[in-house]
Amino acid sequence: MGTCLSQKNTCNSVKQINQTEFISQFNTIRELMHFFDQISLEKLNFPDLSAFLSKHINKNRIVNEGKTWVAINEIKTILSNKTVILIRNFNPETDAAIQLIYLLKQLIEISMGAQELQTSFNENAVELFHYYQTQLVQISIEVLLAINTFIRKQEQWWKDDYFNWRSIYIQSMFKIQQPIVEKIDLIQPFYEFIALLKQCAKQICNQQKSSDLIEIDIKAQQEVLEQFYNQIRTGFLQNQSSQLESINCEWQIASKSLGQKLQLYNLYINKKTYTS
Repeated sequence: MGTCLSQKNTCNSVKQINQTEFISQFNTIRELMHFFDQISLEKLNFPDLSAFLSKHINKNRIVNEGKTWVAINEIKTILSNKTVILIRNFNPETDAAIQLIYLLKQLIEISMGAQELQTSFNENAVELFHYYQTQLVQISIEVLLAINTFIRKQEQWWKDDYFNWRSIYIQSMFKIQQPIVEKIDLIQPFYEFIALLKQCAKQICNQQKSSDLIEIDIKAQQEVLEQFYNQIRTGFLQNQSSQLESINCEWQIASKSLGQKLQLYNLYINKKTYTS
């Protein structure tokens, strides 16, 4: 179910963060993203990190108010700064963290392609893309939290089934199957979920055009075909006309030559008759 495992069993001396206060204390999306970058997960009082992030994204209307890319770009900036630290300290955890950042960047690039097409979406595609954007924001925050977990050498808060219920819902909603991916240590659940979101983005780009646009595309193809055949037809007639002119010319030449030959033959006959 995506239950978050704390680094250690929290004792009574650890002060828990009040969720309602936490949700309302930020004025901008950037401030919120930086809070997630600094947050101590073991101090958050929540049974399920995935559900908590989902509620928080909806509560702040990040997607509804068109701030999806503000949040994602801020996370990209934070992660870019962390990449320098990760490269300098090579170990299995930092290697997995670098791979995870790369996977997220790939997903964001594909998502930007879908973003550019959104003006052509029909109602169903708009609903799918809205849900997809929510997942994109959430996975970006989760990647940030995972990177910090690696850097701080904390116990992983995700298990193999962390994304399970979300993956099942997405597959049902987009009518796709979970892609089969290679095994990667430490970040396998992230790798599988990001691969699934990539499939969603590709489907949105390739298959979710409005019926009006599809009809326009068909009409455009028909117009191109008509122009093509008209050009062929015109070219054929022109060729046929030039061929007729050529044949007439050759016939005239041949006729002229034959006439000259007949004139010479008549002169020869007449001359022969006259001299005999």
